Amino acid sequence: MVKKVLPPLNEQNQVPNISSSGEWKSEDATFLEKLAKGLRMGGEEVVSASEIVSVPDVWARVLIIRNGLLDKRDSIVREWRGTLALLALAPYYKHIYELTSDVVNMKDINTNPFTSLSSDSDPNNYAHIGKILFDVIPNDTMAQGQDWSAIGVLKFNAVNGGPTGGEAIAVVNPYTMLAPARDYTEIKDIRKLPWYEDGFLIDPCNARDMRNEQYVVLSHYLENLINNIQTAGSANGEIFNAVMGNLQDFKSACDAKHAGASFSSWTTVRPNLNLPAQPIYDKLAQVFVGASEQTAKFDCGLETRPEFKDQVNGGIFADFKVAQSAGKTLSDIRVWNNYSLNSLRQDPGLSRKLKEECQTQGFLYLTPETIFTEKLVVFPGDNRKLKEHNKDGEQFAYPVNSTMLMFMDPKSLSTNCTVSPSGDNYKATLYLELKTEAGGSMNYTLEKFYKAKDVVKNRTVPLGFSTWPDIKIQNWDQYYFFYDGNAQVNILPKNIFAVDDMRDKLESLPTPSEKIKFLDSSIKSHQVIGKEIPIQQTTAITELRTLKSSPEAVLCNVATQSSGKAFTDHNKRVDVGLILLPDPQQIQETSNQWSIGIDFGTTNSCIYYKENKESPKQLNFKNRINLPYDPGIEEEEKEEVMQAHKEFVPSRLVNVPFMTILRERSYKESTIDNYPFRSNFIYYVDQVLYAIQDLPDDKRPLKFNLKWDDADQSRVKVQYFLTQAVLQSAVEAAANGVKRENLSFNFSYPEAYTSDQVRSFKRITRRAVNVGLADENFKTQEKSNFLTESISSALYFAEGQKTAFTENVVTIDIGGGTSDLSIWQNLNLIWRNSFRLAGKDVLIDFLSNNLTLIKDISGNDELLLSSYDDLQKIKSNKDKLKNGIELLVNSSQFGVAFQSRFDILSGKEKGKELKNLTELALAGILYYVAQVLNHLIANDQFKKTTSKSLKVCLAGKASTLYKIVFEDSEEQERLSQLIEKVTAGVFSSISIEFTNTPKHEVSYGLLVAREGATDLNIKERSYETVLGEDVVVGKSKIGVVSKLNPDLEWRIKDINQLKTFLKYLQAYSKIPVKLTKKFEGDLEGKINAELRNGQSKALKNKEDQKVIEGDDSLAELQKTSSILEPVFIQGLKEIVQNVTKGKIKLK
Repeated sequence: MVKKVLPPLNEQNQVPNISSSGEWKSEDATFLEKLAKGLRMGGEEVVSASEIVSVPDVWARVLIIRNGLLDKRDSIVREWRGTLALLALAPYYKHIYELTSDVVNMKDINTNPFTSLSSDSDPNNYAHIGKILFDVIPNDTMAQGQDWSAIGVLKFNAVNGGPTGGEAIAVVNPYTMLAPARDYTEIKDIRKLPWYEDGFLIDPCNARDMRNEQYVVLSHYLENLINNIQTAGSANGEIFNAVMGNLQDFKSACDAKHAGASFSSWTTVRPNLNLPAQPIYDKLAQVFVGASEQTAKFDCGLETRPEFKDQVNGGIFADFKVAQSAGKTLSDIRVWNNYSLNSLRQDPGLSRKLKEECQTQGFLYLTPETIFTEKLVVFPGDNRKLKEHNKDGEQFAYPVNSTMLMFMDPKSLSTNCTVSPSGDNYKATLYLELKTEAGGSMNYTLEKFYKAKDVVKNRTVPLGFSTWPDIKIQNWDQYYFFYDGNAQVNILPKNIFAVDDMRDKLESLPTPSEKIKFLDSSIKSHQVIGKEIPIQQTTAITELRTLKSSPEAVLCNVATQSSGKAFTDHNKRVDVGLILLPDPQQIQETSNQWSIGIDFGTTNSCIYYKENKESPKQLNFKNRINLPYDPGIEEEEKEEVMQAHKEFVPSRLVNVPFMTILRERSYKESTIDNYPFRSNFIYYVDQVLYAIQDLPDDKRPLKFNLKWDDADQSRVKVQYFLTQAVLQSAVEAAANGVKRENLSFNFSYPEAYTSDQVRSFKRITRRAVNVGLADENFKTQEKSNFLTESISSALYFAEGQKTAFTENVVTIDIGGGTSDLSIWQNLNLIWRNSFRLAGKDVLIDFLSNNLTLIKDISGNDELLLSSYDDLQKIKSNKDKLKNGIELLVNSSQFGVAFQSRFDILSGKEKGKELKNLTELALAGILYYVAQVLNHLIANDQFKKTTSKSLKVCLAGKASTLYKIVFEDSEEQERLSQLIEKVTAGVFSSISIEFTNTPKHEVSYGLLVAREGATDLNIKERSYETVLGEDVVVGKSKIGVVSKLNPDLEWRIKDINQLKTFLKYLQAYSKIPVKLTKKFEGDLEGKINAELRNGQSKALKNKEDQKVIEGDDSLAELQKTSSILEPVFIQGLKEIVQNVTKGKIKLK
């Protein structure tokens, strides 16, 4: 039967009928003309399928491929190989395509060609197509068991879009296994395949952008296919042999291309294909992925720094210019495994897949855009010179992201990164050494041109930009980065790069992928290593970062648009580059032991240290600020730097003692551990004038009197203060090579503390040691010791001033808040105590009520006069005024002025009154000491026959005042006569010895050995608190605290001893003090109120004694603590206060 195999013709066609099939007939051009004119065109009525009476052979494409394989026609063979490669390499190009397939049943098409029709289609239009397809099915097959009852349609599904269900690209058939479609040029993304060229799939062996490993994959796939086809056996020998021969040729070509590449094993991957259930087809869909012992191959790698090699495998750098630099094509430069620079050129979306693959294997994917910062900052000429940056010409922040420090250390970065001007533009150059996975390398120069609009020239590095401490030692892991600047004029910190902290962060991430994700996010966003404390966030920004290692660099950004006073978040800033920090000083560890003594005082605190068995030395805090810039050599320049660090640690030497002042930030701590520098920090007084000017700031107040404020919040402040003191002391120890485990701490406390205060102080200090050292495993209980201030001061005189304690010695340490006393005889401690009558009660209170005396003391000193003016501004606030005077009095300028001008002032009214008040206070203390001696003698605890001499040792910061007042021997003699009178001539020789180092005594004495050089015995002593006035308990008069029965009422009925003292004071010192009856009555009332408070404490202690044991038991604490101030001292203090207020006149 003859079939017409022509397209549909119109009714007027003149195409002659065909007489028979299978014959060739010669025709001239007129036949083609008739054919052309006879075709029904698109402009005519629609052609229905039933009218298609002649079409080309529907199996022509399969037959063409079969014949091409038989004839080994190059174009056909190349395209066939390319089609097979679609299957074999599908797992390696899944970022571009996925393969799917449909099975077409030929019998179904013949009987029911309508299964795929839409609902509005006319089935009659398609009936003829199904019949034609079935009628012309080829008769033979390649392998046994195959037939044409079903074929497959292989579809190419573009990953990034494309038609749903894919587009047909090949027919799976029993002739050639695969026959490529006639035209697939419009299939989405097929052009991205390396083996696609000029509209056709080509032989992968001729493709320019194939990797050696891909040829190994192809070879293995083909080998598997060959073996399985061979097993199936042939049906048509000619076709079978042609296909097998072409497969073998293809495999051989692949083997010739892989250049020794190999895989250690294979994993079978089965694509989601639906193929006819016939031999061969299942093997066609058996695809393999090779596993290699070497995880990645690349030509443009960046080698990780040694510090991070166990965390990050490396960097992968992709830049098209690398090929030109190396004199190679894009296809020659392998970026990652199977992908070259050409792959990226053809498929811009490939970079995402490469990034993900690199990430999975622990490599950071980098491009020029991710290495260089968006903008470049060039610093103006008045910016302080940066130490680690190029000093020739203009200085700039290195315009690279901080992640590059994973691959080059700061020294390499500064050497290999340059910035040079080019008109209004700048060229940034970064020299890279690119590595292959095999160890080969090539040098590459990466460049970026910053146009004028991308250059920032109106920002500087603020002076408040530093790290602390500037040391590096094996066992030290506490570092701080401090920033204090303004977003409108300064660069701002974004990401800190510190080696150990970066390692800690990476180690905390469980998978290579998560590690790389973190590094990648550091390029694009603000990431925190260590801890970040946002102290102030407005246009003015203050930040603190805590780290475990010294930062190498800080990636900075700028707020390009003004937000008024509002804070600009990082995501609205623009990166401008790295500021490099100098290397910290490398310290060698030693085996030395340090014992540190901390005297936490009311007004001043002091710290000493003892190395091994050497003598104690004062522990001054050196300037250990690490600045990225040159601080300058002029005093004015250095002062600017110091002021910039007022909110941190000083950029200067801090000599001990220093004032006990804490500054509170507006930032509130969110943790319970009271870490240093965060919400509170020690306020070191640089200049008294600035400090006084800071007093009115209620948002960031200065906190004084920490030692005696019992409020819970104030105890927290004490821990802040001591924690920072411990930390800074430990830094000095580390700077001298001392390991943390070789430290021990010693703290002093006054015996005027109650048992509750002592217990609380010990808890606070022990916690401060753990937090200050950032070491919860430090053996705080073993290595934290406590000693009273009175004993510590005595130990100083015995060792530091070589005072002979073999005789009778009284030590009085007069500080800002307490006076601590001890009595010794023949090396034995006989008695000790303390009370709250000290320097603040005398000098500070007097000056607060007689402010003009400060002006007289200041003379012509401009600083002191300016301070006086500032004090006048705050005199309405009594507390702030007292604090301001305390600041002034403790300044070196005031000390010099007071000493040089006191003789002049003491002849004037207010000066003389201050001198008399000072003598009143000291004479009263000595009168009380004489009462104690009388009590001890009466109880045979002090032997009056041992020696007739008595030495009174005066220590403490306030002793300076007394030393000035009692400088003359005649004035000291008056005090001696007073003691001699009260003790009824027990001592015939009484001398006063002043300390050589005021306020140093206690911290020094904390470190003096109890035995050996001093041989002092402090184990047996009287703990009696002598009241100084008779207290009536029931019907008895009691003179010591221990005999006060808490179950009976305590009262005084007179102040006879106080009156006697005032009588002696007038007799020996010619200072008259007249008390009115009203004053005496009021005083007795106040003392009785205090007695009631003391009685309540005693009752509480009685109950507590039953349940508390150990070192902190009530029994132990009562030996070194107080429930009641001596009654005599209470009265004396009341007189002193009334004198300072002008209510009692000393004429």
